[in-house]
Amino acid sequence: MKKIAIVGSGSWGVALAIHLAKLGNEIKIWSFDAEEKRLINEERKCKFLPEIVIKDNITCSNELSEVIQDAEFILHVTPSKFTRETFKKYKAYVGDKPIIICAKGFEKETLKTLDEVILEELPTAKVGVLSGPSHAEEVSVAMPTVLVIASRYEEILKIVQDTFMCEQMRIYTSKDVKGVELGGALKNIVAFCAGVAAGIGLGDNSFAALITRGLTEITRLGVALGGEKETFYGLSGLR
Repeated sequence: MKKIAIVGSGSWGVALAIHLAKLGNEIKIWSFDAEEKRLINEERKCKFLPEIVIKDNITCSNELSEVIQDAEFILHVTPSKFTRETFKKYKAYVGDKPIIICAKGFEKETLKTLDEVILEELPTAKVGVLSGPSHAEEVSVAMPTVLVIASRYEEILKIVQDTFMCEQMRIYTSKDVKGVELGGALKNIVAFCAGVAAGIGLGDNSFAALITRGLTEITRLGVALGGEKETFYGLSGLR
């Protein structure tokens, strides 16, 4: 059993909590919202996953210090636009705890990736990035899922793989932090366009062209920004 902090009480944060709790871990979730805390702790519900019953080894708090202080590692699951603001509030409690970034995107004002934001605020932080094709509602009901954890620290690769892996979830590892993070962020642009194309009935030809050319373009951009080409044809790019 591990003690795990999850910073963020949205659907993905709660889905990860549910998965890890089923494996016997003790989970503390941070939420900025008092009503979400009450709903999780008292009704054992999440408003984003209404069909799910939350297990007793998951608790929620509005205090970051309470969530983080005894944790073995931290899952950072707040939206990208709140990453810096939220991390500033808890970086004093991190110490040498690994921080696993489970959000996707860039900081709007600087265009920095989220690992860059964390390291700018705390240069000594041990950072990993968890990405891959994963809908929260499916993870919360234990549908088969495959993810990739990227870090330059072997201990982070091992702890995430050992903690998350089970019959329903497989975890691959990578040293290409930049590629995994860029792939997870950039592919969302193509995914959004694919939804539009499907919605307005452009047909299979247009859809195929969008996916294949989109993958080529995000790969070129990702490599220019420091990622490895092969990464973009894996779980965080071609998904």
